[in-house]
Amino acid sequence: MGSLLLTFLEHLVGCQCSMSKLRSHQRQWCMGMGTCLRRLAHVVAEAAPTNSPQTLAWRARDEQGNGKSSFLFHQPYRISKEKLKLRENDKENLVREVLESEEVSVKDLLSSWVRKMGSRHIRSSPLQEEYPANSRVAKYVPYNEVARTVNAVMKDLGQRGYSKAALEVFEWMQLQGWCKLDPHLYTTVIYTLGNSGCLHLAEQIFADLEGTKVKKDTVLYNALLHARSKAGQVQAVLDLFDAMKEESCRPNLITFNTVMDMFVKEGVGLAKVISVFKQMCKQGVQPDVVSYDILLAACATGDHVKEAQHLYEAMKKRGVKPTVITYTSLIAVYANTGDCRAALQVFNEMLTAKCNPNVVTFTAIINACGRGGNVEEAQTIFEAMKEFGVKPNVMTYNAMIDVYRKHGEHKLAQLTFQEMIQAGLQPTNVSFTCLMSSFKAAGAYDEVLHIYESAKQSSLLCSVQTYTEALDACVKSKNLAGVTRIMEDMRMAGCSPNAVTCSVVLAALGSKCSNVDEAHLLLTCLQGFDSILVHCCRNLLVLPKSDNEVSELMGDIFRTIKKEDVKTWTVLSSSLMDALWALGWYRRASLVLAWVYQRNLFDGLTVLAQSEWKLDVRRLSTGGALVTFYQWLAQLLQVVHQVDLIVYSHHAGQLPQNSDLDSESTQIDRTEIDSLFQVEVLVPLFPLNLHELENRGVVSLTKDSEDKQKLLFPSLVTVVTGWGKLSKEEGSSQVRDGVEREIMKLGVPLRASYDAGRWTAKSEALIRWLLRPETAARLVLWDIPAETPH
Repeated sequence: MGSLLLTFLEHLVGCQCSMSKLRSHQRQWCMGMGTCLRRLAHVVAEAAPTNSPQTLAWRARDEQGNGKSSFLFHQPYRISKEKLKLRENDKENLVREVLESEEVSVKDLLSSWVRKMGSRHIRSSPLQEEYPANSRVAKYVPYNEVARTVNAVMKDLGQRGYSKAALEVFEWMQLQGWCKLDPHLYTTVIYTLGNSGCLHLAEQIFADLEGTKVKKDTVLYNALLHARSKAGQVQAVLDLFDAMKEESCRPNLITFNTVMDMFVKEGVGLAKVISVFKQMCKQGVQPDVVSYDILLAACATGDHVKEAQHLYEAMKKRGVKPTVITYTSLIAVYANTGDCRAALQVFNEMLTAKCNPNVVTFTAIINACGRGGNVEEAQTIFEAMKEFGVKPNVMTYNAMIDVYRKHGEHKLAQLTFQEMIQAGLQPTNVSFTCLMSSFKAAGAYDEVLHIYESAKQSSLLCSVQTYTEALDACVKSKNLAGVTRIMEDMRMAGCSPNAVTCSVVLAALGSKCSNVDEAHLLLTCLQGFDSILVHCCRNLLVLPKSDNEVSELMGDIFRTIKKEDVKTWTVLSSSLMDALWALGWYRRASLVLAWVYQRNLFDGLTVLAQSEWKLDVRRLSTGGALVTFYQWLAQLLQVVHQVDLIVYSHHAGQLPQNSDLDSESTQIDRTEIDSLFQVEVLVPLFPLNLHELENRGVVSLTKDSEDKQKLLFPSLVTVVTGWGKLSKEEGSSQVRDGVEREIMKLGVPLRASYDAGRWTAKSEALIRWLLRPETAARLVLWDIPAETPH
């Protein structure tokens, strides 16, 4: 018996297993058949590949007490090629019957199929002649032949998106008295439901395992981890990850890879992904190429070139062979920074390693060339795909359209779009949006709307980006009727505007309305959307609000935007201030600026030195710049009111001579100060406390012989308008024009320097203007939503 068993094992493992080890166990046969078999299994496990299902099953069984536990564990399937082919035919026939049958239930179909299997088993069984047809032995159908086929049916239905039918198959299995539900079936149904988005059902089935003989092992936990990861539930995945450790269920490579992959897809950040990777290595789990691919994909989500290079080198040192996914992810890292040369170097290394690039690789290189400004290189790569036998897909064509868009080649973008259609590919929302953006940059607004109508007529539902591009084209062409029509299309399609869409509509309110009726029309466009963002934006533009209500609305708005998305914060708040200023909500625009200023969104607006105080509004929109200008003057006025005498110095830190004191100083009359209208400072652009300003070295405070406070003030005050980064439009600056109008209206003694984009005043002239009795009242910002345009 022992010799026969050794011969069989030798045949099983081939030359990979040393016969000396096997015969050493033969000599210990007296220890008992069970002990010998377990030891022989260890020998086979050492010889077999470490990742083979047999080895994993043996190790799992050994960890659970050498197979003595009463629980059911994952075990490998063992089946001949003939039976495997027969089972595949059964699976395909069953899936087809389940999907095509409308009258017969899934449970009836499966029961009928089992009866057919029983008949087939009787015909093929050598026991057919020995036992009568009505015998229990003759009608026996092996469990493996049913369970494995049904398992495959569930998996196939789930992959096709028929989660309800897959669940009915599982419920049928539960009703069979002869059926022992094993971990394979539970794993399949949990994984299937997770892929189909039915997380609550997957959670329920996993919880129902309590009290059954099915052990919650690593494979089952991985299935539920996948389901939660698919649903984007980061905290739930971490909770289950911790629960595995409490259940003494050791996470394996698939566990860690699943967690890291979820972090990448949810944008948690590279640091968190690397922390999980380090935890995996610390627990003795060796990373594979998939692990490094996930890390490189995390690097591609941001500017992490150095980290990607370090990971790539560490991967090669470990002896992990890069795959096409590895090279493509590394190329995508360089594509984010526009480093076309480095991306091409990786591509050449890939070819040297005889790793064939795929369509994703070529698309990543085209993106790198596009961001690096290499249009010709992108065209060369696009043509080179044919030499490699790789057909461009929709993503590739979209990348080429985007390359042409960034460089103002809207005609080439249109030709590429048409070539994509001729190739039999269906354009996506990205295709239409990129093409619209290309024509919008060229000023062809009518063509943008024509493309938008084509997108509406396609089988696709327009994305919010497509609607936003069409809206922006209408705003730039002052087509307010088109704005209302597109907003109505969004409402009918159930597509809620995002922050960029709201910014476009608010920008129209701020600069494109010529009368109250047009403003009212645009405000009406913001009604009817089930969106907190849209609701809060509209509430800020209508009806009186207290300061606390404004602050709460701003908080609700920006909770809908990611904290790290500073650009969206800036654009939306700027558009909101433009709209508020245009509608006459001047003080409310100040509250909005104060709210974002406190969160360091607009820093560096003031530069204070001993010789010059400067206000820089180049990074603000028109509404934000005007609010800041008024608040700057109001704060200067409050500084002046705190002293009795102001002295001006042309040289930092030096007082004028006594002979020049009368000509270079301003006496503050306290009787006039008490009667001045009190201005309100909502945006603290600089400290109002004179001692704090003195500590910063920007002013000097002294007292004269009559114990009056004397302030040494800079000789120049400057307002820098530049071109206005957020308001530059066709070579003109709305910021500069808006500030100039207010300077002329108020009569501020600022003089323009057109070549430098700044307005400068001598401090003496500016302070004398601030001390006029009528100035303070004119610097107060009230909310005056009038019936006439502002």
